[in-house]
Amino acid sequence: MTLKRTMCALLAASMLLTGAAISQNAASAETVSDEKSNAVVDAAANSGLMTNIQDGVILHCFDWKYSDIKAEIPNIAKAGFTAVQTSPAQRDDSFGVWYMLYQPQSFSIASNALGSKADLQALCDEAEKYGVKVVVDVVANHLRGEGYDVDDSLSRASHPDYYHGLGGSTNDGDRYSVTHNDIGMADLNSENTELQNIILNYTKELQGVGVDGIRWDAAKHIGLPSEGCEFWKTVTSQGLYHYGEILNTPGGNNPHGLMQEYANYITVTDNKYSSAVRDSVCGGYVPQTTGYWEDGGTPKNKLIYWAESHDTYSNDGQYGEATQYIDQNKIDRTWAIVASQSKATALYFSRPSQTSKESIKAGDKGSTHFTAPEVAEVNKFHNALQGEKEYYSKGSDAAAVCRQSGAVVVKMNGSGSVTVPNGGGLTAAGTYTDKVSGGTFTVTADTISGNVGESGIAVLYNGSDPDPITDVESDTDKKIETDTDKKPDPTGKVYIYFDNSSYKWSSVYAYVYVGETSKNAAWPGVKMELDSATGYYKLDVTALKDGQVIFSDGTDSADKRYPAEMLPGLKIGGSSKLFSAGNSWTDYEEKPEPVSDTDTAPDTATDTATDTATETETETETDTATDPDPVKTTVLLGDANQDKKVSLRDASLTLKASVGKAKLEGAAALAADVDGDGEFTADDALSIQRYDVGIASGDIGKNVEK
Repeated sequence: MTLKRTMCALLAASMLLTGAAISQNAASAETVSDEKSNAVVDAAANSGLMTNIQDGVILHCFDWKYSDIKAEIPNIAKAGFTAVQTSPAQRDDSFGVWYMLYQPQSFSIASNALGSKADLQALCDEAEKYGVKVVVDVVANHLRGEGYDVDDSLSRASHPDYYHGLGGSTNDGDRYSVTHNDIGMADLNSENTELQNIILNYTKELQGVGVDGIRWDAAKHIGLPSEGCEFWKTVTSQGLYHYGEILNTPGGNNPHGLMQEYANYITVTDNKYSSAVRDSVCGGYVPQTTGYWEDGGTPKNKLIYWAESHDTYSNDGQYGEATQYIDQNKIDRTWAIVASQSKATALYFSRPSQTSKESIKAGDKGSTHFTAPEVAEVNKFHNALQGEKEYYSKGSDAAAVCRQSGAVVVKMNGSGSVTVPNGGGLTAAGTYTDKVSGGTFTVTADTISGNVGESGIAVLYNGSDPDPITDVESDTDKKIETDTDKKPDPTGKVYIYFDNSSYKWSSVYAYVYVGETSKNAAWPGVKMELDSATGYYKLDVTALKDGQVIFSDGTDSADKRYPAEMLPGLKIGGSSKLFSAGNSWTDYEEKPEPVSDTDTAPDTATDTATDTATETETETETDTATDPDPVKTTVLLGDANQDKKVSLRDASLTLKASVGKAKLEGAAALAADVDGDGEFTADDALSIQRYDVGIASGDIGKNVEK
């Protein structure tokens, strides 16, 4: 953990210079202050997950033990969840029904029915390997009972100033009542600066064991700066991702204004829209288009949706909703609509094995239905098409969330044939295979039509899953993608090439497969041969040109394969591909000059994957280790992994290279050296990071000659 945190500290220290320019809770910038390593960014990207929580979706493992969540982390990642949420980690001596965790006795990580502090850290360490973030529920509005059965340092007897002391009950029509009266337990004095710092220190303790985000229980009952309360400014100051439970309304006579003020500090829940969608699905009619708070001006990228929550499932209808008796399939259809949307994140609830409030126990493992294709494929769609424009479309008995590269179609009743408008003609025309049922859909400029399987959910998009991208692409990025034309081999053959200069494996194998039926050989596949004409390992994959490939050294070693175990192979997509430095997977277009026909890696002093000039050594040649190449190379500045776009991946790779944990050469090295000082450093990584969150810096994101 020490090296990983040192790497993050370099970037975090640099970010202090620009802290005023970036929101404390900007989702795109959370890796800057996040103490998780940049390896998590790579793991998330390799898993197809998002590198920050707001851009992905969250699995709520309600009341699960930390050890049970840890055991499911590979499946959670495989199902496309960027984050997993636990119940509160605070002291609860009862080890009883679930709601006692929401009446805690401390502001510290304590052993309770979920496990110990060591168990929570073990969960965070395991999640980190797969790029999954960990969110912990924090109760900060109140403690247990009247404030006496708590840690001595928080007791009402010794610290009456920590409590408001008004008693009574809350009334949504009276904002002061909402923030100062009791909700069944004594209300804490959130305006007290000493108490604020105690809670801030608790968030730092969570961060110290590897927690990435916090869900704030009963957030609407804690005041805002405009109301004389600095709580949210204080507790979000250390970074992390934050979202708060604000049910129905924050109260008072200006709910939209209050919600927008909350959104300055935390993401907020929109249960009004979520409930409306679920009610529509259960009633068999098509939901309305947008959410209540979004319509009122709260940015969509500060909202969280769900199909159901622990409150709607576990409270026996006490708060007006009782979803425990709604069929899981109706919940999943609701999930497909809310979770396939861009910008807003969504929370998927793992249902407990019991259904009544008093029978649901803390520490009991819930349902693993989250692995079902109709759930997982929606998650993957959300991730793969993040940042694309969207259009919500309604048919007579179906809804579609249309994106440029695909759509999610939900039939309100049963299964079978559907036709919905192609909203705004947004989704590219063509033939799509439903990733849930395998059925075929046809998209024209006007309609999306096909047969929805028994789940009632169809997920459509073709080709390689896009990398995570920001909401706004630069014109330069678009031009690069437009101008890069595939150059098929004139013989009609399709090959894959492997540049072994980074891995230096003794042998290189390629396991190529299409679906679950066709493959080039049993694992580890076919041994690739060194091609003397290119210096790369090469394999003819014409027969499986639409398949996927996993590279390895031929052994079962987990660290000598790519992509990692449990992750899908790289998509070939019908044209020759090159796997090169920085785990770059690109169209193979030009062949470098020949190298000697020996079973060795290409010379690492020259990047044969990208340099167009060939160096010729002579007895009179000057020191090529220090002299620049006289031939100019055009690079996309900041594109360290050579994937033709600039993103958080590039910042992560540059930072790793700056501390010797990754190797960048040739065009990749030139692109990473954004300040032109001849080396790549934490400053270069910072500049790329700032570009990704919308703060332009020099020529980053532009084609330049170097």
